[in-house]
Amino acid sequence: MRFPAFIVAMLVLIALPATPRLTKAAPPGGPPLDIKIGMSTPLDAKRNGSYVWTRAFADVMERAGARVRIYPNSALGGEKERMDQVAIGRLEINETGGDELARLSPLFHAMRPFEIESYDHLDRLLEHTSFLAEVNQELADDDLILLDYVYTGDMVGLFTRGKPVRRIEDLRSLRLRILSAADLNLLEAWKVRGVRVAWEEVAQALQTGMVDAYLNPPIVAVMFGHGNVLDYFTDLRMGPSTRLMVTSRRWYESLSPAMRTTFARGVREARAANRAWNATAMKRDRSLLEKTGIEWIEMKPGDREAWKALTRRIPRSRWETPQAEARLRAMIEASRLAPRQAAQ
Repeated sequence: MRFPAFIVAMLVLIALPATPRLTKAAPPGGPPLDIKIGMSTPLDAKRNGSYVWTRAFADVMERAGARVRIYPNSALGGEKERMDQVAIGRLEINETGGDELARLSPLFHAMRPFEIESYDHLDRLLEHTSFLAEVNQELADDDLILLDYVYTGDMVGLFTRGKPVRRIEDLRSLRLRILSAADLNLLEAWKVRGVRVAWEEVAQALQTGMVDAYLNPPIVAVMFGHGNVLDYFTDLRMGPSTRLMVTSRRWYESLSPAMRTTFARGVREARAANRAWNATAMKRDRSLLEKTGIEWIEMKPGDREAWKALTRRIPRSRWETPQAEARLRAMIEASRLAPRQAAQ
């Protein structure tokens, strides 16, 4: 995936605060800078794009003398627990999903399924609009900085057990695993049933029949060994498969100027490594999934349009605003075409 150096540099400068409230230089000969990175996913550089990002970032920081410790598989707690630790400065960097940021940033929360059609489109949204900068303005009061979207393989689809799903009507006899209030709104729009299940309990919920389906990119079932409890993957292409890298604002602003420069370089190199990995991963995700015994179901364009039409009915939540929704729609449309295409 193409990543021009000047665009990457600008994106990191936008994402990180330009004027810190506090600057604290590391004392000469003092103890090394400690950086803890929490993850909910495993240390698997072949199948986990989040770890590819994290490892590349850690390498840069370690070469500068920092001591980096990576905690995979929710070792520091679930998504909410880790984000609470970041907010109070006890955890420096965290890999997370979107639920914990959505209630803090109306602009971030306004993103809907099926709006981003490709990874190139998402790259353009991040690189050529003020989306990241504006989200971070909204996160400032919560002492958080959104560093990057981490790409984790092919686009999001639907896993099911026992029954193939090609049309929305096929899903209505199944129970979909959900986690957040935003998921409840999706269920309402799709008119399907759901059960709240934490990710750490999904495999058991599938085995016991508590749930029959979940939404995720294809590599997830491979990475977490769900091949024996799932039968089908419907390629809905709801949007890019991403995780988020978030840092503690108060911790970041305590870094020396030299270390902040190194930190920005670490984010740039991590992003480049992740995008290169994702370009390769998308080519092999289907074959890896099918080797586990899960059947890949292609969508007919008309059936996918029916899912999209229902998704547009998702009601606005209490964390969204008409202004944020309109602002995001404008950014999405402005980034839909590459600059050369848009000029034609």
